Formats: sequence, structure tokens, C-alpha cells
Amino acid sequence: MSTDTASSQSTETTWATLGGTRLDALVAGTTAHASSLWLVAVVTLVADGALTVYGIRLGLTEVNPVAAGLIADVGIVPALAILKGSAVAVAGAGWVVMPADYRGLVPAGLVLPWAFASVVNAVAIGLAL
Repeated sequence: MSTDTASSQSTETTWATLGGTRLDALVAGTTAHASSLWLVAVVTLVADGALTVYGIRLGLTEVNPVAAGLIADVGIVPALAILKGSAVAVAGAGWVVMPADYRGLVPAGLVLPWAFASVVNAVAIGLAL
């Protein structure tokens, strides 16, 4: 009989759990609705971009210093294409390497800031009109 226990241990990579029943339910919910979240991410991307272009053309200014510098260098639409395209590329890479149980967090991570930015842009435009 062997005393070697290495072969009886699992070799699978274990990922840290986020902890907490509510948080686990949130993660499971985002993953279950990942397809819908990707659709919402695209809608909020377009809304944020369109509202940003419209606001700048009305005379409003971009408050994100990185975006403002890029807009000054290459123009509104190319700058937004570069910035949004980069964010989607990073999200796509994150989707590939993320454990399947947590993948729904990727599109949710795009939706939240873009939805917030869209609301802020809409309010700013409404106040400017």
C-alpha cells in the first residue's frame, strides 16, 4: 500500500468565491442573463457615444481627460471609436479568461458605466437646450 496522497488530490484550479449569498445570487444572475447584458452593453455604448457627439456639437465639453485629449487630437467620432473599441476588446479578452460562472460580470461591467454616462449626458444636454 502506498502512502502517496498526491494522486488522490484534485489538480483542478480553484477560484476564490466572492462570498455571501446575495453576491453569489447577483453573479449567478448576471451569468444567466449574459446574452441580454451584452445586448444592453451595445445599446448603452451607442447611446453614450451618440449623446457624447451631440453634446460636444452643442458646445458641451468632455469631462474625461483621456477622452478629451484624444478628441482634441483625432476628432470626436474616431476618438470614441478607439475608446469604445478598446473597452470592448478588453471585455472580450476578459470573457475568454474569466471562469464560466463569473462571465456575466463582464458585460455588466460595461453596462454600468455606459448607462451612467448616458444618463449624465442626457441630463447635461437637456440642461443645455
